[in-house]
Amino acid sequence: MLLRINGMIALLLIASMVSAQIINIDKIDTLDYIKKAQWSMNIASGLEVDKQQITLFDASTFADASLQKMHELFIFSASNRFTYNGPEDVLNTGYFHLRWRHDYKEQLHPESYVQYQWDNKRGMVHRFVTGANLRYNFWHHKMWEMTFATGLMYENEEWDYTAVDSNKIPAVSPNIHTSLLKSNSYMKWEGKLSSSSNIAIGLFYQAAFQHFLLPRIALNVNLDMDISKHFAIGFKYGGIYDVEPVVPIHKFYYTLSNNLIYKL
Repeated sequence: MLLRINGMIALLLIASMVSAQIINIDKIDTLDYIKKAQWSMNIASGLEVDKQQITLFDASTFADASLQKMHELFIFSASNRFTYNGPEDVLNTGYFHLRWRHDYKEQLHPESYVQYQWDNKRGMVHRFVTGANLRYNFWHHKMWEMTFATGLMYENEEWDYTAVDSNKIPAVSPNIHTSLLKSNSYMKWEGKLSSSSNIAIGLFYQAAFQHFLLPRIALNVNLDMDISKHFAIGFKYGGIYDVEPVVPIHKFYYTLSNNLIYKL
């Protein structure tokens, strides 16, 4: 039985890595630093609703892992979403994300990150992001945490016209490439609704300096409820409002998902 469970975990993790927007593995942690390395991992799979030009229903897989040792915290996250319908893929989207937080138990500390993602039905061929923030955490009786962070990021994107209405596609429509230095700020609140449930809400503001009032704004809500020692049910909402999209797609985009989570 243990071998079968380990096999299922491995398959889920491989699926999320071979076919992979904001990560929620950070957790309230006010204990002392420890010398021994500590690993944690969550694997989730579930159903998802997506809205762009049409509403789609499909399955998704998420994997989050973290390594804590002394004053360092490393976070890896990956996601895979793919729906196949006959000879063509309806949806293929995902990401890989790696984050490093130094002195992560201090109220004020630095963090750096790198991320690669894609979303073919929105027209995002790829998006590469790397950057660094200065992060401030405020804890309240180990029950909830408020986080503020701001910093710089480099963003490189390639978009096509897959999700653009036909009457808006120019006669000559090559892929559009962008490379920008942007500000990246976010605010996050995480707390316990009960002894077995946790909620996290994050609001992100990303904008180029020369167009600071034309941002991408993202709202993410994650709710997890434990049903046993190793299993939980999770609900995710992710919404993005892009004031000035690279290609003329809808400015607002959202995803909804519910997942069965396995915690190692």
